[in-house]
Amino acid sequence: MRSNRVRVLLIFSFGVLAAITGLLAWQNYEETAASDASFLDRQSSEGESVDPIPLVPVEEENFAQNAPVVVNIFYTPESVVLGGTVNSEPLAEALLLASKQLVPEADIVDDFVLLPGAEIAVVQLVISGEVIDEEERSRVLTKYLSLGVNIEDQLIIRGSDRTVLEVIRDTPELSQVFDFFEAAGALEDFLPQGQKFTIFAPSNSAVEALDIAALQEFAELVQLNEILQFHVVANVFDFEDLGEGMRLETLQGEALSVAKSEDGFTSVSGGTVIDSDIEGIDGVIHIIDTVLIPGTIQTEIELNQIVFFDPILFAVGSPYLADSSKPILEEIAAILINNPNGNLEIQGHTDTDGGEEVNLTLSQDRADTVKEFLVSQGVEPERMLAVGYGETRLKIDPEETAEDRERNRRIEFRVSR
Repeated sequence: MRSNRVRVLLIFSFGVLAAITGLLAWQNYEETAASDASFLDRQSSEGESVDPIPLVPVEEENFAQNAPVVVNIFYTPESVVLGGTVNSEPLAEALLLASKQLVPEADIVDDFVLLPGAEIAVVQLVISGEVIDEEERSRVLTKYLSLGVNIEDQLIIRGSDRTVLEVIRDTPELSQVFDFFEAAGALEDFLPQGQKFTIFAPSNSAVEALDIAALQEFAELVQLNEILQFHVVANVFDFEDLGEGMRLETLQGEALSVAKSEDGFTSVSGGTVIDSDIEGIDGVIHIIDTVLIPGTIQTEIELNQIVFFDPILFAVGSPYLADSSKPILEEIAAILINNPNGNLEIQGHTDTDGGEEVNLTLSQDRADTVKEFLVSQGVEPERMLAVGYGETRLKIDPEETAEDRERNRRIEFRVSR
């Protein structure tokens, strides 16, 4: 009987000991998890500068055998933007902390994608942007090298021997507008030699938001040079030079207007300046959040949208204007009077029914009729030219239906400097 009591007592004691051990282990696990999760918060609250824990460097031969996880860092002395892929959350936190230590007063922007299953992959940092001098370059590279990653150094010393177009090429946030320049064939001889310029360069998101197809639907944009030239001003205007009400003549020929908002933002013809004073040897760049469209193109788009949805109609086979189209032309005349910049080409087009010479004459007569009506509404005749194109510029080709022929019988407008 006594031995049974001893056995029960031993079992009870063992159970108590196991429970205590389990509770201690659980508490230790909770504290460890909380410590890991609050690594950055603790560093911030204590006000201490804590270096990130270095990761194990990858040997060169391993680097050659593994596809790297690529992280892009755009650095300037005022800001850091991080993006690309990371293979662990601790690496993302270490990159953010290192960036904050490099530029303590800046807002650090990050856009990481966690790549699962790549824990042993090589991490490749591509660092671009600007540094003030070689000393700062060394400080930036050393900070990120302490994380045990491989680095591709694309940093450029601010004010180095690059043209403004080369600076745009080397600035990740302007890669889309550089492609814009290339697509327009505007890189060679775009800027006159021996001059200095101010370029208001749209950000990547601004260019991506621009619907080129919609522009070309309503504007005769063979090339985009005219839009690009509208972003370039002769002479250098630093950010502090941009005053309320200034008008800056562009290479395109129209002027940009500068405005200051009550909350301290500076805008140029509706585009807010989001970064400024990026220097090249032949000028300065300010980054804006909008692609600027010249007034002449805006007017052309507006006019052609009107006649797209409400075509100008004529009596069958004749140049006589239908009464239903007169209010439409009155609206067009009002737009032209309120927007006096630019010259107007009134384009007459026909379908392929009938002979080519007959169609050419008919399209010219209809364009002349539109011009005469606009003159009667107060539009200056000197700024208008009526041109008949007949069936040489079909919108729908080949014509297969009555609707196709109807689309080809049209009046369109071209506004130019």
